[in-house]
Amino acid sequence: METNELQNKGLEWQGEAQEAAQELGSKAKKKVADFKKTAQEWQRSATQSCRKAAKATDQYVHENPWTVIGSVGMAGLLLGLLLGRSRD
Repeated sequence: METNELQNKGLEWQGEAQEAAQELGSKAKKKVADFKKTAQEWQRSATQSCRKAAKATDQYVHENPWTVIGSVGMAGLLLGLLLGRSRD
C-alpha cells in the first residue's frame, strides 16, 4: 500500500469513528432524557401519595385525638422499657 492509500484509509476510519461516537452520544442523551422524565413521574406520584396519606392521617388525628395520644403514649412506654432492659 502506498502512503496516500494509508492516509485515505486512516481518514475513512476516523470519519467512521466520529459518526459512531456522535450516534452513541445522541443515544446516551435520549436515554438520559427518558430516565429524567421517568424519575419526574415517580416523584410526582410519590408526592401525591404522601399528600393523600398526610391528609388522611391529619383527618384521623382530628377525629380521634385521645386514641392517638394513648397509642403514642403506649408505644413510647414500650420502647422505653425495651431500651431500658437491653442495657442491663
